[in-house]
Amino acid sequence: MKKTLFLGVLIVLFAFSACQSNKNVNTTVVKASSMVCGSCAKKIEKAVTALDGVTGAQVDLKSKTVEVKYDPTKTTVGSIEDAITNAGYDANDKKRNPDAYDKLEKCCKIDG
Repeated sequence: MKKTLFLGVLIVLFAFSACQSNKNVNTTVVKASSMVCGSCAKKIEKAVTALDGVTGAQVDLKSKTVEVKYDPTKTTVGSIEDAITNAGYDANDKKRNPDAYDKLEKCCKIDG
C-alpha cells in the first residue's frame, strides 16, 4: 500500500513539473525570405537552436519560415531574428548581415 501511494505521489509530482515546464514556452514564426535551399535551412536551424532558451526549431523551406519554440525568460524574438541575420539570412523585417551573407556558399545566395 505504501509503495502504491509513493508511486502515485511521484507520478502526480512528475506530471505537475511537466506542466510547469511547458508554461514558459512560446512559439514564434519568423519569415526567412532569403532562404533558398536545404543547406540554408540547416544553417538557420543550427543558428537558432544554438540560442539559450530555444527548445526547438522547425524550418519550412517551401514557405520560407522558421517556427521556433523558446523560453521567453531566456531569449526573445529579436534575439532569434538576430541569430538568423547573423547567419546571413533575412529574418522578418531585419536584413541579413552582409559579411555573413558573403561567406555563404553560392547555392545559398539569392542571386545564386
